[in-house]
Amino acid sequence: MERLDLTNFEQRCIQEELPYCQAACPLKVDVRSLCAAIGQEQFDESRKILSRSMPLPDILGRICDHPGEDACILSQKGGSIAIGRLERFCLENSKDMGMLLRLPSKVKSVTVYGSGLSSLTCAFELARKGYTVQMVFNGEILGGRLLSLPEEVLPQEILVNAWKTLIQMGITRSQEKDPIRSDIEEGNAVYIGIDDPDWSDRVDNKEINPQTYETSIKGLFAGGFPRSDKPSPVWESADGKRAANTIDRYLQGTSLLSGREKEFSVLTKLYTPLEGVRSLSPRDDPIEEAKRCIKCECLYCVHECAFLEKYKGYPKVYARQIYNNFAIVQGTHSANKMINSCSLCGLCEVLCPNDFSMADLCRFAREQMVEQNIMPPSVHEFALLDMEHANSPRSSGFRSGAKTTQAIFFPGCQLSGAMPDQTERVANFLKETFDGHVGIMLGCCGAPAWWAGRRDKADEVVKNIEKTIESLGNPMLILACSSCNDVFKHFLPNVPRVSLWQALLEKGLPETRPVAETLALHDPCTTRHEPDWRQSVRKILQILGQPYEELLFAGETTRCCGYGGLQFMADPDLAREGVLRRLKESKNNFLTYCAMCRENLSGSGKTVLHLLDILFPPPVENKRLGYAKRQQNRESLRLKLLGPCDLPQEPWDALPIFVSDAVREKLEDRHIIDSDIKQTLWEASSGGRHLISPEGTKLASSRIGNVTFWVEFSEDDRSFVIINAWSHRMVMELMS
Repeated sequence: MERLDLTNFEQRCIQEELPYCQAACPLKVDVRSLCAAIGQEQFDESRKILSRSMPLPDILGRICDHPGEDACILSQKGGSIAIGRLERFCLENSKDMGMLLRLPSKVKSVTVYGSGLSSLTCAFELARKGYTVQMVFNGEILGGRLLSLPEEVLPQEILVNAWKTLIQMGITRSQEKDPIRSDIEEGNAVYIGIDDPDWSDRVDNKEINPQTYETSIKGLFAGGFPRSDKPSPVWESADGKRAANTIDRYLQGTSLLSGREKEFSVLTKLYTPLEGVRSLSPRDDPIEEAKRCIKCECLYCVHECAFLEKYKGYPKVYARQIYNNFAIVQGTHSANKMINSCSLCGLCEVLCPNDFSMADLCRFAREQMVEQNIMPPSVHEFALLDMEHANSPRSSGFRSGAKTTQAIFFPGCQLSGAMPDQTERVANFLKETFDGHVGIMLGCCGAPAWWAGRRDKADEVVKNIEKTIESLGNPMLILACSSCNDVFKHFLPNVPRVSLWQALLEKGLPETRPVAETLALHDPCTTRHEPDWRQSVRKILQILGQPYEELLFAGETTRCCGYGGLQFMADPDLAREGVLRRLKESKNNFLTYCAMCRENLSGSGKTVLHLLDILFPPPVENKRLGYAKRQQNRESLRLKLLGPCDLPQEPWDALPIFVSDAVREKLEDRHIIDSDIKQTLWEASSGGRHLISPEGTKLASSRIGNVTFWVEFSEDDRSFVIINAWSHRMVMELMS
């Protein structure tokens, strides 16, 4: 993964953008943290927060004109946070932080003219940076225009204490002198604060560079100029702070402008949704007012995605972690599981106002991991083996139309395995409605390989499908699976495709009746960008008179069932969490039109119907099936629709086994299918070694591919009774 790739992904995530109030503030006061501290009655902490960005807070915090208050988005929900009032409350209810740290002394010195806010701030900031600073101002007390403020607003005692603070920092007071001919000629710098009436006419405003505060005279800087018809304390202070940064750069001989784009108020890209935020008017009690702050952030995608939520970060952080994962030469690639746990569903991209796609990032990362040989082979192997089974001669094949082949019905491997009887009925129905001009193709589209980052395997599968389509005269594909559609859209964009639901609407629906209850309609995540698929399904339901409920997250914002991206392989618990989150969205039973959505959602207590359960009702209710049964069903369907294949049966295929429901559940969780067990038993019963426990049960093992299987079993008159089974990837040798 190149640095440019990371940057392209990172810059789309806006979570680290400034909140609206902070972006509008030229000093970038962290109002979120300030409100949090005051709301928790941590007043000394609130002063620390204020002091990080606000120079001389005892002065400015009492008179700040708080531009961030106008930018607060709670103006849409009862009223903006009273930022100015909270700043004053903070200062009146906290202890002075005492002596401030300053950097080691520097050789150069700066003379600051005036004692208005810009001059005070400039002197304060330069002293902190280690410069020798002398101030020139008139009168006994510094303050300039500040001296005209009412005592109840800014007590003179505050100004006296401010001068004491500056003295403690090493700042001295000098008599008035000509700013042009003194320090400048000695290679030092001079600042004039024109917000002090005594010095407002020393520099023409038009001669001041508004970005750097340079004047036409080298080494002479000025700021504090008005920005509206009335003085702005916060902008005067910001002028002094920015001018101090410029003078520091000038005296060090570095660029005056580089990297300073965000020093003043900026436009933020942050997006904070207000759905669910209560409208509350400002509170008189400052603590309660601080609690009104909603701590503006984005995290919209994180709140709505169990995957993003689990890893306690947000997309920009994950992009960095993924980049670092590739930078590791030796050691643990700790981000592997996170990369493989994304369902690739694309919900984050739809929710993000800046189109950040964790799906694109994780898919890209998986392909890179495969290319660099750091992808753990165990993560996706079972799914890839299942894909190979679906595309083996025992499960796959095609048949052209009886007359011509205008269209090919491609049900996909999961529908064929989970609902074989209805798949057969659909194939026959299409054959009739298309008057013999439709064929059928059984197999897998290659989605598991694409999701696993194995583009080589996906390309191989798709090319074989493309050859078959070409051999049939390039007919239109009728697709029952939206994941298949997604694959073909990406790999075979020129092949005409239509959903089964669109085809049924065009040719006519079978005679059927709706179910009586209202069903919550779940859109598969791969229909997110397929409005024709979604609208066709809804049109069918309307024609049938089937009552259904639209979920809060539907259509473009639908959720994934956990099958997408092979999430259920990488992190089964996370996939289950996603299912439970989805099912909680409605009290009703569910309806979907994806076989794997139906399978995955069915395992958590609710009835979940496939649309084909309504259009082609099964004689008995479809149950959630396991991997082994789905593989058996694919082979049986292939036999019914296309006839027997040329491959001979394996010697262990006919071996009788009995698996209880409890054991079957374990096998499903461990991704152990019947053929693995039968092959292990066959090898043990054909001269292979096995262990016998004191209780009489037997234990056999067999290494099949990269996995060693262990099966604990007993025997009765009719079959092998499976007691337990597990697997691992270690190579173990039994000593003779």
